[in-house]
Amino acid sequence: MNKKPMLTRGEEEIMQILWRLENASVSEIIACIADPKPKHTTVATFLKILENKGCVTHVAEGKVYRYRPTLDRKAYAQTVVSSMLSNYFDGSLSRMVSFFSERERLSVEEMDEILELMKKQRP
Repeated sequence: MNKKPMLTRGEEEIMQILWRLENASVSEIIACIADPKPKHTTVATFLKILENKGCVTHVAEGKVYRYRPTLDRKAYAQTVVSSMLSNYFDGSLSRMVSFFSERERLSVEEMDEILELMKKQRP
């Protein structure tokens, strides 16, 4: 898949479950969703949309379809972060880090960890 699709909140929730389980039936996906549980047809519709977008595939096991992700989780995360960086922070990583450090109340340990990661990435 060359162009990674942007997912709706509902589609992403289904993908998060599939990434965690690696493959699942509609019923298994529903079991992982917090109450109130969606209808079987709602989840099946999301899966069909995700399949049309090239994000999942299925195999039939008797009367049940088992779905598995074809969209790589890390690749999708990169797409989302790049989009957020571009759309909300004018492409500035320092603005994004500053935004999160101010709002998420990072601990000293978390800030030290971020600094260490950044030092390791330097050429």
